[in-house]
Amino acid sequence: MTTGPINRDRVQSVILDVLTAEQFCGRDDLLDGDVHVIEADPTSDDTSRIPGGRWFDRPDPYLSLVSVGVGGVITVSPELMSWAVPLYEGVTRDQMMEPIRIAEVSERMERLGQKTFGPFPRWVCAEEDLKEFPAPPGYTIELRDDDEDRHAVMAQQAQSRRPGERTTHQFRAVAITDEGPIGSAGVTADGDDLYQIHIAIQEPHRGRGLGRALTSAITRATFDHGAVPYYGTTAVNTWSMRTAISCGFYPAWVHMFSRDVRPA
Repeated sequence: MTTGPINRDRVQSVILDVLTAEQFCGRDDLLDGDVHVIEADPTSDDTSRIPGGRWFDRPDPYLSLVSVGVGGVITVSPELMSWAVPLYEGVTRDQMMEPIRIAEVSERMERLGQKTFGPFPRWVCAEEDLKEFPAPPGYTIELRDDDEDRHAVMAQQAQSRRPGERTTHQFRAVAITDEGPIGSAGVTADGDDLYQIHIAIQEPHRGRGLGRALTSAITRATFDHGAVPYYGTTAVNTWSMRTAISCGFYPAWVHMFSRDVRPA
């Protein structure tokens, strides 16, 4: 776990440590403004987790594209380098994830039994940026570390995880009315210092400020636990982005990757 205040400098350090591990690169590769194509280290077990990265299964073959806003890094298994290098050679940050390249990457990875996900924006929050919101009238929010009182929408938190993302929930903030639990924000420990937020609210209770209240509650709990919270959205989920921004989250990186979706 992190030590000391989880300020912007600490958040940036944790994110860069994780991304350099997952991209098999150095910090300069992420920050120098250029786009780099890097070969994934082939020496470790392809089904193992990447040391220093998030606790996700490592796909085989491996493809991961990341930008922190200045240039970017494309990391692929050795056998993919023959087409990845010419596809990305000389491109700019904005060209790195443009549709024509995403389409070609997706087609090539589909032939290998993998689906390409993203690009996904990832948001982070530091303690000095957190904006906290109370539960709206008629609701209470409780922090829990159990698996009881789960409703159908809460179950979507687990179902929305992509292949290989099998990290477990640590604790959750639950929104409750006279009907019982109607929404929650949980966190998964995706790494030693990095927890991901997952939110689910029943449809009739959306648009009332519950998303902000749950997000701020689970973010505060994550800080108290000594971890850095991050929040994932799809590129078109503006409602979720607004929730993240209103609570003090800011965009930290964009990620596109491939995972094996074939039945085991």
